[in-house]
Amino acid sequence: MGYLLAAAFGRWMMVIPDIPITIWPPNGVILAMLLTRPYHTWVWWITVAVAGELTANLIWFQNPLHWALGYVVANVASILTAAMPLAFLFRGPLRRFEQLPQVLAFLVIGVLAAPMISATLGSAIDVLVGKNPFLKTWPVWWLGDATGILIAAPLVMTAINAWQETARPRLVDVVEGGVIALVLLGLTAWELSSGAAFAFLLPLPVLWAALRFEFRGVCLAVLGFALAIGAHAQTFQVAEVSEAVAALMHTRMQTLLLVAASTGLIVAAIIRQQRRATSDLARANSDLEARVLERTLAIAAAERRFKATFENAGVGITIFGGDGRLMEANDMLARMLGYDPEEMEGRSINDITHPEDRYLVDEAWNRLETGAADEYDLEKRYIRKDGSVVWGHTTVSCVRDTDGKIDYLIKIIQDITLRKQSEEARRILAREVHHRSKNLLTIVQIIARQMAVRSSPQEFVKSFGDRLQALAANQDLLIKSAWQPADLADLVKSQVHHFGEVGNRVLLTGPRVSVPPSAAQPIGMALHELATNATKYGALSNDAGLVEISWGFDEDTFRMSWREKGGPAVTQPESFGFGTTVLDRMAASSLSGEVSIEYPPTGVTWHLTCPISALRVDDGDDASN
Repeated sequence: MGYLLAAAFGRWMMVIPDIPITIWPPNGVILAMLLTRPYHTWVWWITVAVAGELTANLIWFQNPLHWALGYVVANVASILTAAMPLAFLFRGPLRRFEQLPQVLAFLVIGVLAAPMISATLGSAIDVLVGKNPFLKTWPVWWLGDATGILIAAPLVMTAINAWQETARPRLVDVVEGGVIALVLLGLTAWELSSGAAFAFLLPLPVLWAALRFEFRGVCLAVLGFALAIGAHAQTFQVAEVSEAVAALMHTRMQTLLLVAASTGLIVAAIIRQQRRATSDLARANSDLEARVLERTLAIAAAERRFKATFENAGVGITIFGGDGRLMEANDMLARMLGYDPEEMEGRSINDITHPEDRYLVDEAWNRLETGAADEYDLEKRYIRKDGSVVWGHTTVSCVRDTDGKIDYLIKIIQDITLRKQSEEARRILAREVHHRSKNLLTIVQIIARQMAVRSSPQEFVKSFGDRLQALAANQDLLIKSAWQPADLADLVKSQVHHFGEVGNRVLLTGPRVSVPPSAAQPIGMALHELATNATKYGALSNDAGLVEISWGFDEDTFRMSWREKGGPAVTQPESFGFGTTVLDRMAASSLSGEVSIEYPPTGVTWHLTCPISALRVDDGDDASN
């Protein structure tokens, strides 16, 4: 239907005698469909073009069929000559003209070049059938096809887009468009009625439409311009002018239409590109502003996070300048060193470094200055404001300027004083364990050697095991007290609780006394021997006896006694074994004191007397020294 309407419009525009058509818009209709549709649909649209042209020939021109087919071939060749290179340049279907190069390609290939094919073939057919000379037909045919394509193709593409987008113009745009149309029609009527003396004014409304409404405005303005020219051309048939004058006037109007439409399309393309560039620039500027704002907010957030981290970190953080002086310190470092943060600003690194560790700082600084390193970490001592020492693990990162020189240093300092103290305590403890182990093995060796001389193998095994258990009880107590002085009452209980119920048959009397490890072992061994003998032969061998263990101080002397009561009658032993050695010589020599053992009939008594200094802690006993 669109093809036939375009053919009818072309028929209506015919004013030159012996030329059946002067403007042929149908080729523009088919070209627009080919440019806006995929390649596989082109056969369908070419078929439509063939059928439409044959129908138009039947209705208006009544040419013989072989003539009509020749004209069909000419028009199809012209359409395909324009469509194929344009589709290649546009890289597929084109929805609308967007850029100036697209418009220029359309004007050069579709409007100027392709109609030469149809004009040449059509004029040749006219010559063959004897209708008109070639030179008379060709210019009119070319101008008619070019004008028709220029009017129809952009108009169809614009109509398709408007239909697909269901565009609804604003009221102000409708009013402005109406004003342009009235100006165009009035100016055209005035110019044509006055002999077109000022024809150069006619394209101005088309340019106005291009500036305001881009391609849609141009297409509608050109259509109105063409209708006005067509309406005026109909007066040529009744005017008293010669055929040559009528043909010349019509050709002038077509040429003016061609120029106005081409200029309008070019201006519309420029305006669209300019608006798109402005829109893209505005969008890019908006995106840039958004990114700048986002980056600014990110930087502000990062600064807040850094400030919060700097101020609330669990480690000391400080910034030193390239001159080695402190620029800023956080609260944790200030508390670590006993200063206010403001007091620390301007101090040098050596001001807060222990004198014995300053060489470490100097060596590290030299590596940074020479570029041998950009960071280092070390453990060193710092001097607090009150002069006390605090250990710190220091990690330093160097920030350089563009010349590679030190700009500033970022230092992270972790207080490791407790760790250092713990390491020192473990070192001393290891030394103490080594010392205690050697002493314990010496005691075991002495016990084994003395018992081997005085005991049979069977007695050796049992007695040696019992004494090792006594030593083990001593060790358990010392380990439980972390090798610190042990309570004497606890020491007594650890040795006698296997032989009698403390508080019932074993009575303890005496003040609270702490016994160092060096005294605990001989006292514990002596108590074990006494308890063993009491169980076998003395007060704990029956159900009525009891043992009184007492201790106390007499000026600078420590006294401790063991008294048995209620047991079997006691007699002086005829010989003395290793137990007596433990009770007498080992206890006395270990404590630098004196030991006495008595055997009255009422029960054994054992007395230990030693200086108070034997109970004092020395370097070998205190693991914290």
